[in-house]
Amino acid sequence: MKWPLFKRLKPAPLSEEVKSKDACVYFYRSMTIIGWLPPEKGLHRWLYLLWTANTILWGIFYLPCGLFATYFVHFDKFTPNEFLTSLQVDLNAFGNSVKACVTFSQIWRLKKMNELIAQLDEHCVTPTQREKLHKTVAWGNRTVLFYATMYIAFTTSTLLSSVFAGSPPWQLFNPLVDWRQGVGNLWLASLMEYFVMCIVVIQEQQSDTFPIVFTFLFRGHLAILKDRIENLRADRQMTNEQNYEQLVTCIKDHKIILECCDIMRPMISATIFTQFMLIGMVLGLAIINIFFFSSSIWTAVANISFVFALLLETFPFCMNCELLIDDCQALTDAIFHSNWMDADSRYKSALVYFLHRVQQPIQFVAGAIFPISMQSNIAVAKFAFSIITIVNQMNLGEKFREQH
Repeated sequence: MKWPLFKRLKPAPLSEEVKSKDACVYFYRSMTIIGWLPPEKGLHRWLYLLWTANTILWGIFYLPCGLFATYFVHFDKFTPNEFLTSLQVDLNAFGNSVKACVTFSQIWRLKKMNELIAQLDEHCVTPTQREKLHKTVAWGNRTVLFYATMYIAFTTSTLLSSVFAGSPPWQLFNPLVDWRQGVGNLWLASLMEYFVMCIVVIQEQQSDTFPIVFTFLFRGHLAILKDRIENLRADRQMTNEQNYEQLVTCIKDHKIILECCDIMRPMISATIFTQFMLIGMVLGLAIINIFFFSSSIWTAVANISFVFALLLETFPFCMNCELLIDDCQALTDAIFHSNWMDADSRYKSALVYFLHRVQQPIQFVAGAIFPISMQSNIAVAKFAFSIITIVNQMNLGEKFREQH
């Protein structure tokens, strides 16, 4: 039976089989669209690789370089609003190029993690456990669709607000079309920029959603593991050997979750570190653009949507990391409060080992410097307010407006 397009956005009924990899369906569909998952063989593989080369060329190289080149060729023709809109996107584009290169070069980690975590699906046997897995799968796909919607909304709103204001949205260097030569050229140049930007935002979406989707999976399986631990030795008809085997299985499954986290750690570290380095500056430029240089309500809406999209790049994942630590603590409590008082010595020894392992929470670090948390995210985002304060105290906004 063929799945409808949006059916995976809600938890599947318990009568249907669902696996952990189903949480990544929309994620891999997006990856296929931008040319990151080529077929294994055949003529269509080579045609697909041609599309891959084009998306890499336009998204990773042309956009940041094209925006930078515009500052040399047409800098004197920029209004403050156009310049800030272009500059904030250019800085973020350089960050996207780094994140996209990391994600594209490390796709094998995603596939390896999917294969490893699939082993845990075999132990989701009770209706409660399967319901948790089904909800986790739905949340993973909802996340990808939500990010795609928000990023495309920003791109489209910027396109329309700029064209109706009489200029291309990002002033991308275009040697083929001069947008100043009539309305037709303006729309043609703008749509060419829009095409390039759509490629970029899908690449950005891949880099920003994979940490969230996979931490959803980690949290979902920790919740399932917690449920299994709470039911250890609940069946009085089971022998001591069977109870011990159940505990050992829980220990092995926890080890698999830790291995999955270790596989993803280098990717997450590099992409989040890159974003941490840029978020303060780019956010500051965007807010300055909103308060000082927005010439119309539509320009303000486009900039506000950019700010919202920018916050989505780090805040949800940082919050998820905090919740992941809480899940580890909940797992520790579940082990301590499990039914172990009258167990044999071998069972208790294994339980003590398990408790010691779980007391070390799962944490991610950005660039081996910043612990990924809400506190770190707020700390780097505060730099935006420093930029705004400097602009306000030096009255730079008023000076720029007077010059134009």
